[in-house]
Amino acid sequence: MLNRNNSIVTILCITILSIFGCSGDRAADLVVQNGNIYTVDVNSPKASAVAVKGGRIIAVGSNPDIDPFVGKKTRVVDLEGLTMIPGFIESHGHIMGLGSSKMKLDLNGIKDYDELVDIVANAVSETVPGEWILGRGWHQSKWTPQPETMVKGFQIHHKLSAVSPDNPVYLTHASGHAGFANAKAMEIAGILSGTEFDMELGDEIFLKRDDGEIIRDENGKPTGVFNEVAQRLISKHIPDESDAYRDKSLELAIEECLQNGVTSFQDAGSGRSSIATYRRFLDSGMMKIRLYVMLTSRDPDLLEDWY
Repeated sequence: MLNRNNSIVTILCITILSIFGCSGDRAADLVVQNGNIYTVDVNSPKASAVAVKGGRIIAVGSNPDIDPFVGKKTRVVDLEGLTMIPGFIESHGHIMGLGSSKMKLDLNGIKDYDELVDIVANAVSETVPGEWILGRGWHQSKWTPQPETMVKGFQIHHKLSAVSPDNPVYLTHASGHAGFANAKAMEIAGILSGTEFDMELGDEIFLKRDDGEIIRDENGKPTGVFNEVAQRLISKHIPDESDAYRDKSLELAIEECLQNGVTSFQDAGSGRSSIATYRRFLDSGMMKIRLYVMLTSRDPDLLEDWY
């Protein structure tokens, strides 16, 4: 009789545990198991499973350690032995620029100036006359062979201008610290052989000779290359981006981050339009990474609004 009663009690306990073993409060949203997980914890550098709730890790350990966090609505992912590491943090970047670069001509890895010209020529054939053609990623120091004619280590615009007479073209250097414009873009910007670098942009004069340079040939004519803040002489004439364009840029940037394991991004120097885009994504649940935003210093009123 005693053994029978003990058996009944044992069965009741097992039943109760199976029903209430993981309460709603304890159940994780996500459990990842059967993995080679690098924890970055010197005392326990490896684990097999992780439980996540509310976007935060709530438990790390072996598969049996994490099993109690599995509830009816928990999503369970079996890594099947694959390695999992913490997300990377981009410590200084420009997330809208990252996304925008995905919507422009990709000039990374081109072998020489002629290849750049060919890429632009192809874009011209698909673009309405008068529309801007934008690109990024060229690096003249990596070209083989080097252009026949160079000024201060940079190419000159004549080949580029020859294939794009009716479209303004502006191509940003891989570093972001220089840009390359064709004749049409310089015509729109009013950059002539005698143009002075010091000039007014809007209501403030912040361009100074020491801050940037229009590179010129021996006859004083612009070669098409603009260094540092001199790029503003061209870029200020590029039409403003629409909300739809900015939304697409941010969407592509977030996708690029996640594909490369970047889960946190410190964005250096955002203005009002970018901040408005971030808010739209946050409100709609589309902000899938953590974003730390530094305000641009070019808008004093924005700084006043926040501080």
